[in-house]
Amino acid sequence: MDLIKKIKKSIQEGRLIETLYEKIYPYLKGFILLFVIREKKIKIYSPKKNIIDKIDIPLAERIFKSFKNMKSHQENKSKLYKPSSMWQDHIDQDFKFMNDSVNQNDLEKFLFFLQNFGNWDRYLGIENQKLIKGYSRNFILNKYLKDEIFYSRHELWKFITQKNDISYLDFPKYGNQNGAYIDDTFVNLGSFFDDIYANIIKNFLQNNQKNIIIDLGAGYGKLSYYITKNLSNTTLVDIDIPETLCLASFYLSKCYPKKRNFFFGEGNIGSDTLKNYDLIFLPSWEIEKISDDSIQLVVNKNSLGEMDPNAAENYLKHIHRISKYFFSMNHEFFKNKFNNNNTSLINSQFNKNRNFKELIRYPDLGHLIYKNNKINFKSDIFFYLYEKIS
Repeated sequence: MDLIKKIKKSIQEGRLIETLYEKIYPYLKGFILLFVIREKKIKIYSPKKNIIDKIDIPLAERIFKSFKNMKSHQENKSKLYKPSSMWQDHIDQDFKFMNDSVNQNDLEKFLFFLQNFGNWDRYLGIENQKLIKGYSRNFILNKYLKDEIFYSRHELWKFITQKNDISYLDFPKYGNQNGAYIDDTFVNLGSFFDDIYANIIKNFLQNNQKNIIIDLGAGYGKLSYYITKNLSNTTLVDIDIPETLCLASFYLSKCYPKKRNFFFGEGNIGSDTLKNYDLIFLPSWEIEKISDDSIQLVVNKNSLGEMDPNAAENYLKHIHRISKYFFSMNHEFFKNKFNNNNTSLINSQFNKNRNFKELIRYPDLGHLIYKNNKINFKSDIFFYLYEKIS
């Protein structure tokens, strides 16, 4: 029935031919690539089994306690700090295992989710692991995934960065990630462009001083990982909804075990917190406690355009209040629709009051060549870098 609904929807939207082409092209190109030998050795990595390692129980226990604390506080907070209807439906369905673990007070079940979110069968809205899992099971699509998607992204990364050492992109597999090995270096689909954006951000900050960066809606922390890797002298503050914040809490804490981490509920939030910790994980409403002009940069990747417009405008107000720079990657033309008939904001509405000076505006390359290594002029994800106008 889902297939029939998708076909009907594509007919109604006048994109049936385009949809069929997108489905067929990987098979055609993958078959052709069977006869092509690439110079780079690429191997798709898709875990066959989920894992559980009780060595992470102490970390999971801290996150578990923080998550329950956040959920109890969330009920009484303004709707400005609650997920949009679109994301709430997503949480109810796809994060059910995680929420059940809390309702059952089952720490090991919670740990199992943290250790395997990168290999989850359901799409969690933070990584397209289902694409890699699905393509890896078919020898033609596997070839297409290796030699068209990963190979081409690697070549584009080398062209833009003028780097040849792929080991610099090495991406930890915590969470049981799907991805690929290129010359023994593990990467996922976002590694190449997240590294590029981290270097763009780095050029506007000073590595000889402490940089405090907020990643608003970091997912599980992919871009945050590369930002922290590029800027060693950094305090990274992840502000997000409780469910995805737990994934970033686990992933980044595992990536950087020597960094001092702070989880919501472990103390009061103040200026000393930003000075004394390296990784800080806070629910969305805590942005109100961040002091004026205390942040060098706020990053938002893909989430302001998935929020109710009033919630997005509230965050934009706080971003201008607290930060010098603002890096945004969101929809340029397309508006999401919510159950209350509201529609999301697009990039042009983020700076309607001209509170920011626009420094950079470009289409996001990751979306521009997403699946077929060809420019998709219907892609509408653009990234901006702004500087606050006092």
